[in-house]
This record gives sequence, C-alpha cells and structure tokens, in this order.
Amino acid sequence: MVEIDKKDKNSSTLNGVYETISDLIGFDNAVKLYENFRGSQVNFPTRLFSKDFVLQEALKVYDGTSESINLIAVKYGYSERTIRKLLRNHINE
Repeated sequence: MVEIDKKDKNSSTLNGVYETISDLIGFDNAVKLYENFRGSQVNFPTRLFSKDFVLQEALKVYDGTSESINLIAVKYGYSERTIRKLLRNHINE
C-alpha cells in the first residue's frame, strides 16, 4: 500500500474521482482500488446481481402471479420479461 502520513489520509488529498471514491468507501479502500485498477478503464454494469442469483431468488418467491414477477424484477433491477424468460428456461431444462 502507498505509505502516507496519517494526517494526510483524507479525501481532499486525492485526485478527481479518487476523492469521491474515498468519501464513499474510505481512504484506505480508495487506495486499494487505485493499486489494483490504476490505468484500467472500469465499467460498472447496471445490474449488480447475476442472472443465476436472480433466478434462484425468483424460484423462492414466485407464486405464479404477475405481481410476484413484478416484485422480483423491481427488487433486482431486471425487466419482467427477463424474469419470465429465466423462469421459463429453468422449467424447460
């Protein structure tokens, strides 16, 4: 890890986006991100959860109604169409 005096460990000492990251997750974690990804272009997908995980969660709560599909879709950031497709593919396997 980059060695820095404790008095300088605040987000205002960091450049650009690293200041924002530091405000969100802390100075030391921002430095860890920097050390692991510096020079890389990082893209954060819109959806946090994988389709496999969402399917497993859907199987737990799906009760055959459109309302339950809607709730699953909203909770995990997928469309109702995608949830239906995941469930249909699972049933057909």
